[in-house]
Amino acid sequence: MKVCHFIASRGLGRGEFYVDLANAMSGKCDVALMIPKDSRYLDRVSAEIEVCQYEHKNSRKNPFLLWELRKKFIAMNPDIVHSHFGKATEIFYLLNKWLKFPHVATKHNPRKGKIFDRMDHVIAVSEQVKKTINTSSVQVIHNAITPVTIEARKKRPERFTIVAVGRLDPIKGFDLLLKDLAGLDNDFLLKIIGSGEQAPHLQALIATLGLSGRVELLGYRDDIPHQLSEADLVVVSSKSEGGPVIALEALFYGNMLISTPVGIVPEILPPDFIVEQGGFAEKVTEVIRDYERFVDRFRKLQLERQSDFFLDAIAGKHIQLYREIGINAGRQFQ
Repeated sequence: MKVCHFIASRGLGRGEFYVDLANAMSGKCDVALMIPKDSRYLDRVSAEIEVCQYEHKNSRKNPFLLWELRKKFIAMNPDIVHSHFGKATEIFYLLNKWLKFPHVATKHNPRKGKIFDRMDHVIAVSEQVKKTINTSSVQVIHNAITPVTIEARKKRPERFTIVAVGRLDPIKGFDLLLKDLAGLDNDFLLKIIGSGEQAPHLQALIATLGLSGRVELLGYRDDIPHQLSEADLVVVSSKSEGGPVIALEALFYGNMLISTPVGIVPEILPPDFIVEQGGFAEKVTEVIRDYERFVDRFRKLQLERQSDFFLDAIAGKHIQLYREIGINAGRQFQ
């Protein structure tokens, strides 16, 4: 079976679950990527994967883009095409009126995406995302990770250390988190890891709120597991998410996690680990006050749930779905 993952975004270089998924699949079947030229995640793609880059950009209905992709898909001749996000899904939906390849699409977040309502086969990354898709043929397959081995922290940091990870974008809610934590009486150090256009705004906000010395913008880091392991608490403050992958990483590497009720979070965290916007100062105070009890509960949760989010098993679920789609289309995928 030859699977082609189609992506219409150049990405950010980290957090592109479809790259990790393709890599995990590459030992189980033939895998190809159809991606824009100079995508930022290229250095993460396994050498076993066939990579095809396309040139044209602009509108998803650009006839030159569609013509270029049509030729490349015909030359590649995959058994099934798996598109990710709305843009790629809409482009291939148009192309496939002529190509007629079996097609499945993943909706990675609860925002927008009417194109998914028109698809015969859709994957949602959480139950929350599934509720935004108005079609009966939706299967939930969660994001997952391949955990790495890291050295356990030897002692807690001198200051209560909080880590938040994500691109510096308003959707991540970092500005709201800062405003919330400005009212925290306890001493703390918040490390925000990620890059993005909101960096100057956040830096100015840190100064305005009097948080200089208590908040650090660390930019892009490639040692996320270590950063999570060394921190006392991982915080997800997003306004909207499909995953988020950082919550899964905290499930493997973190000591404690609290999060807004986004994406998969309500499926893995107990209610008192979930925080609405505006409630972080109160919840962090509670965690600090009874830290060992919270950590002990989170460790038990880790032992119970980690096995649900191993990437190798999740890749197998995707491949099984591909075979089922093939059977429904009158094809047998080996």
